[in-house]
Amino acid sequence: MKTKLMTLLFAVLALGACKKEIRLDVKQITETDKTANWDVKITRPVFSSTEAEVEKSCVKFNDEITGLVNGIHAAFVEQSKESITRMDSAGMKQVAPYELIIEDTVFLADDRYISVRMLAYQMTGGAHGMTNFYGVNYDVKNQKFLDKKELVNYDKASDINALLKSHLKDPDKCFTFEAPTIENATAINFTLHTVDFTYAQYILGPYSCGYTTISVPREKMKDFILIK
Repeated sequence: MKTKLMTLLFAVLALGACKKEIRLDVKQITETDKTANWDVKITRPVFSSTEAEVEKSCVKFNDEITGLVNGIHAAFVEQSKESITRMDSAGMKQVAPYELIIEDTVFLADDRYISVRMLAYQMTGGAHGMTNFYGVNYDVKNQKFLDKKELVNYDKASDINALLKSHLKDPDKCFTFEAPTIENATAINFTLHTVDFTYAQYILGPYSCGYTTISVPREKMKDFILIK
């Protein structure tokens, strides 16, 4: 009997070890592109793993982030050149270098999912710059990028919207434009414990209110999320 109990104990421990979460290694890469006309600062993540199959999947994700960052950078440079050309034609001079800042927030990075939000702030003249967000969510095992409708059940929008409204933190009563919904969310990300909805400036309130992220506990979203 004792032998059987010990065998069962080792089996349970082995099963627990198999299900143990494998965290990915995350390295931050910093890049700059500074000229007389613009100043670009980029911080982006690179994921890796000692597990061969997971590492192969990480490479695919890293390539996607690299392509996204390079695309934003290239579009910014092109826009800056066009703006400078127009100003030169009008006999005007650039007051200060244009600015692009790209940075990341890693919500989750394990052998099952990667969830990253990329922020891109651009200042190309005018009263203030603009910030855009890109939610990049990835199924590591299946090497598949997930869009918003693969994360949350849009058929349950009314229930999710009620949760978003109740979890919005707005002590200054600044967000007076629209109520937060899954439809007007700029980016959706997730952790092991929350589903996070980011709203850029001008969606929920004026620019001065800034952007905001609403974090809803996954326990409350369990009937509405499509990832497990």
